[in-house]
Amino acid sequence: MAVLIYTIIIILALVIQTTVFAASSVFAVVPDLILVLVVLFSLINGPGFGAKFGFLAGLGLDLFVGQMIGLNAVTKMMIGAVVGLMALRFYKENYVVPLASVLVATLADQLLYGLGMAFFGVPVPVRYLLEQVLLPLLLYNGILSLLLYVRLYYFNKKIFYWDEIFRRSR
Repeated sequence: MAVLIYTIIIILALVIQTTVFAASSVFAVVPDLILVLVVLFSLINGPGFGAKFGFLAGLGLDLFVGQMIGLNAVTKMMIGAVVGLMALRFYKENYVVPLASVLVATLADQLLYGLGMAFFGVPVPVRYLLEQVLLPLLLYNGILSLLLYVRLYYFNKKIFYWDEIFRRSR
């Protein structure tokens, strides 16, 4: 049951990111809702879940966008695992922790994706990436994290509750 709910969350996030956010982009940058969800769910559920969720969400994004298939899956998986490991040491109910985690993860995601593109021979304009993409993306993802964290924290508890009820009813 929980797997189905998380799959629906990924699909909805992919649709929102590639349609609504892409149509209303400011400064030619689209907020990375998938990355924000990976970081927040990794904070809530730990490294194993974060790596799996990050891989599946990144692969879905790769398949939706159709560029460098597998690169988003690997970067989001690594970020999910690392954030999940770091979450074991922090007090998760503090608003600063998810905000700081999303900001650092956004920076790491962009750098890892840029390195992956360079590794495969795609030219990466570093100055453009830093000035025109990274700064607005940090702002957008930070705002998204503040808006979503508490809601996802309690929704995640409900998912586990529903999953437990579903298991016991069999």
